[in-house]
Amino acid sequence: MISTLHIKNIGIIDDLSIDLNEGLNVLTGETGAGKTLIIDSLEIISGGRFSKEMIRKGEDYSFVEACIYLPENENAIDGNIIVSREVYSNGRNMCKINGRMVTVNELKTFMEK
Repeated sequence: MISTLHIKNIGIIDDLSIDLNEGLNVLTGETGAGKTLIIDSLEIISGGRFSKEMIRKGEDYSFVEACIYLPENENAIDGNIIVSREVYSNGRNMCKINGRMVTVNELKTFMEK
């Protein structure tokens, strides 16, 4: 379960942290408030495609990080795994799982589980 989602420089989102809880979590807001960008960020952190047009205007990179509670995973620290992805305007990606650099495909494979 994703317990925290941190998004930076995606579309209209400057810097946002969302704490999610067990049970039902609902995203609500007016049209144009950024709900779709939050869903897009989940796809990005899952190894999905990223268009550099999604980077916030005037910024060089976008960043998405998720803290995932997986106590049964052997790599979990206190039951948590931190997954992050930075995408730069030049097309370069930097993906990490618990601080260790991985490829986008490794990130995608990990997140599929």
